[in-house]
Amino acid sequence: MYISKITLKNFRCFKQLNLVFPERAQKILITGANGSGKTSLLEALHYGCYLRSFRTHLPKELISEGQDTFFIKTTVLQDVNAHDISVGFAGKKRLVKVDQKVVNSYQELSDYYRVITLTEDDLQLIKGSPELRRSFLDQGLIISDASFVALGKSFRHIIEQRNALFGQSFSQESYQIWTHKLWQHSIEIQQKRCQLLKKIEESVNQLLHQWFDPAIQIECHYQTKGIRSGQSYEEFLERSTNLLLQERDWRRSLFGAHLDDFSIIFTNRQAKAYASRGQQKLIVLLIKIAQLEQLTKNKASVIFLLDDFMTDFDPEKAAI
Repeated sequence: MYISKITLKNFRCFKQLNLVFPERAQKILITGANGSGKTSLLEALHYGCYLRSFRTHLPKELISEGQDTFFIKTTVLQDVNAHDISVGFAGKKRLVKVDQKVVNSYQELSDYYRVITLTEDDLQLIKGSPELRRSFLDQGLIISDASFVALGKSFRHIIEQRNALFGQSFSQESYQIWTHKLWQHSIEIQQKRCQLLKKIEESVNQLLHQWFDPAIQIECHYQTKGIRSGQSYEEFLERSTNLLLQERDWRRSLFGAHLDDFSIIFTNRQAKAYASRGQQKLIVLLIKIAQLEQLTKNKASVIFLLDDFMTDFDPEKAAI
């Protein structure tokens, strides 16, 4: 898979950009002064895959000043075939097309275009909030398993419906129904996240042993909220006798996959607290490479976008 060209209109600092890349180049280096749009260009390439930015959750923030729409078109080469991936945003609505045909599912898009992106902000995978780590796992699942999109959408609907119970005339029967649904969906999401995390852990340790020090390893520990591993629904209810009272006080769901987290252990200590900045960056880099390797095995070619991440590395590590 190669990026052939990209067209931007009213995206960030680009009122109009038509950029053609060297033909079938395996490595492309983009240089320029601060503020010239290097990161914005990678952001546009990222958006064409995930339909979201790595810098903001608000599409309106991607629009050039004084405009009310933006447009991205990326031409991707696969073998001898070229495909145009276009994304337009206007009036709070987004339109996605592949070769001028409207895309109705993420699976259709991921069959044509897949990227892994690494930026300075990805250090938050170690240092940031649980929400960021959950988002990382879910994005990884979306690009490797398109069916996860429907699972995530259904899960969010359950959370909304269950939380709504606490702000209106309460129904015990509805509460029991939505509690069971939330438990079921949480178990399914947790299993998929744990499987992905285990594969990443194994791949990172292989890379550490191959390129750095066989004595160094990481461990990834998934942490559930309110649900114990291997626990049946009946056992969950037995342990949660005070759950209803607590949730009615807080007016929201206090268990489920939307509250989970995972931690990274580096040489038997929490990477967040004890790893140096250089070590943290190395861990994140290897996690992304591991993700890249997994996708390459399962879904063929993937494009790797690297945004100014190599500072803080020793010359020897950077050379590797």
